[in-house]
Amino acid sequence: MRFTSTLCAIALIAPVAAISQTVPTTESHVDAGSRVRIAAPVFGTERKVGTVVSVTSDTLVLRHGASLAGQSVATSDITAIEISTGTHSRKAKGALWGTLLGAGTGAVLGYALYKEPKCNNPDGFFGCIVFLGPTSAGENAVWSGVGGAIIGGIAGTLFGMRRADTWVPGTLSAR
Repeated sequence: MRFTSTLCAIALIAPVAAISQTVPTTESHVDAGSRVRIAAPVFGTERKVGTVVSVTSDTLVLRHGASLAGQSVATSDITAIEISTGTHSRKAKGALWGTLLGAGTGAVLGYALYKEPKCNNPDGFFGCIVFLGPTSAGENAVWSGVGGAIIGGIAGTLFGMRRADTWVPGTLSAR
C-alpha cells in the first residue's frame, strides 16, 4: 500500500518539475546594429549573415561582413530572420568524442599490430628479459587505447574550441 501511494506521488510531482525546467522561447526585435541571419528569395537558397544598418516598416538594410555598402531587402520578402545572441564553443563535446574515438582506434590498432618480443641473445648474461613494454596483445591494446584516448581528447578539445553563433528567432517591429 505504501509503495502504491509513493508511486502515485512521484507520478504527480514529475510533470510539475518537468514544466518548471523548460526554457521559454525568446524572440528578439531586430534593431540597427544587430547581427542577423536572414532567409529571403533575393539571397537564393542560403541564409545571409550580416549586420543591420537600419530597419523601417518596409525595408531592412543589411551590411555583409566588412563591406561598407548596405543591401536593401523588403521586409515582405524576408521568410525567416534570426538574431545572434553570442557565440559558444563545443570543447566538452569535442573532448568526449575525441577520447572515445582515440581510445577505440588505439585499442584496435594496438591489438592488431602487436608482435611477440623476440629474444636476440637467449644464452647471454641477462637472458631474454623484457624490461618494458607489453607482454601480450591484450596488454598492448590497453596501453594503446589509453594513449589514443589522451591524444584524441586533446585533439577533440582543440577542435571543439572553434566558436559558433547562437541564434534565436527575431521579429521585425512595425514603425
